Amino acid sequence: MCDFISKNKELFQELDKYINSVENKDDALINTLHYGQKLFGYLPKDVQLYIGEKLDVSPNKIENIINFYHYFTTEPKGKYKINACLGSACSKNESSKIIYEFERLLNIKSGETTDDMKFSLNSSRCMGVCRKTPIVTINGRVYESVTIEDIPSILETCE
Repeated sequence: MCDFISKNKELFQELDKYINSVENKDDALINTLHYGQKLFGYLPKDVQLYIGEKLDVSPNKIENIINFYHYFTTEPKGKYKINACLGSACSKNESSKIIYEFERLLNIKSGETTDDMKFSLNSSRCMGVCRKTPIVTINGRVYESVTIEDIPSILETCE
């Protein structure tokens, strides 16, 4: 754990500032995990243990929370986080074909990150933007009515 902390000293100092600013530490775990993931880009075991020590929360409880909430990740993600909706409305418009095309072009499967750490590809349940399906988001930017033909130009916007 010490090696990771020493390599990321400034990030841990920032995390400490956040934790120290929290008034009610008993209710701070989920928000602190969100903040830690924002700082580090993911929640490696060292960050989980650090947060647990600071908030007096067991590693098991932290692991359970991270596994329960889809938002949290324990693996590094790419600079561009692509998320394709698999909700009912998007599935009716063949969103699975959209995912397959991203997989083909990026040479990764859903849930993976490219070797150069540029792209991460995921699918999720309904994103709540059902007016023009299928939906894809990249770093929060919403693309509506996506077709297979749109995907190369969407990827070009990330260059």
